[in-house]
Amino acid sequence: MKNLIVFRVDFKLFMYLAIAFIFTTALGTVLHEYGHFIAAEFLGISAKIHYGFTSFVIDENYRNLSKWDRFLITVGGPLQTIFTGILGLILLHISKRNSETQVLNFKSWIYVFMSLFWLRQSANFVMWMIGYLLKNRISTNSDEVKLAVYLKMPLWFFMSLSGVIGFAVTLLVIFKYIPINQRFTFIVSGFVGGILGYIIWLELLGQILMP
Repeated sequence: MKNLIVFRVDFKLFMYLAIAFIFTTALGTVLHEYGHFIAAEFLGISAKIHYGFTSFVIDENYRNLSKWDRFLITVGGPLQTIFTGILGLILLHISKRNSETQVLNFKSWIYVFMSLFWLRQSANFVMWMIGYLLKNRISTNSDEVKLAVYLKMPLWFFMSLSGVIGFAVTLLVIFKYIPINQRFTFIVSGFVGGILGYIIWLELLGQILMP
């Protein structure tokens, strides 16, 4: 067990990975919204992607959407995120299997960050739980809770399920695919880069670049 993590930070790698996490946080957010956008456009609804949400033209087509149509638009975002995460995990496994070295190349690092699109589900679950503990009420703003409402399932079902799977995928990536001497640097850069990515994109630049 003592070899699972080497507690040493490679500063150069930390900088590269932190920047990658910042970029991936912004990219993942926008691509998630593209999932909603594509579903809406497919149903004939005019939509526009913003830095952290998708808006729709409230016209006759939108007002006449069925419950199933609204479900499809809502599920489009999570499906895009989950599909990217699954694809990244598959490509990472293939890359690892075909590699003769333990060192990750640039392509493998791309697959790592694709796999970690699952982290959005885990982060949403954690924030949802914190909100519930602090306010003593269940937020219904997230896609996963809305999906549960559409399907008349417990509000926590999809949020918890996808969050737990996200945690499992993250642990799998860290302990199966990240080299031992880089794991601690990867974890630290993930915390720092993820928080900075949220602040930089959702609180600062995103509102300017994609209002």
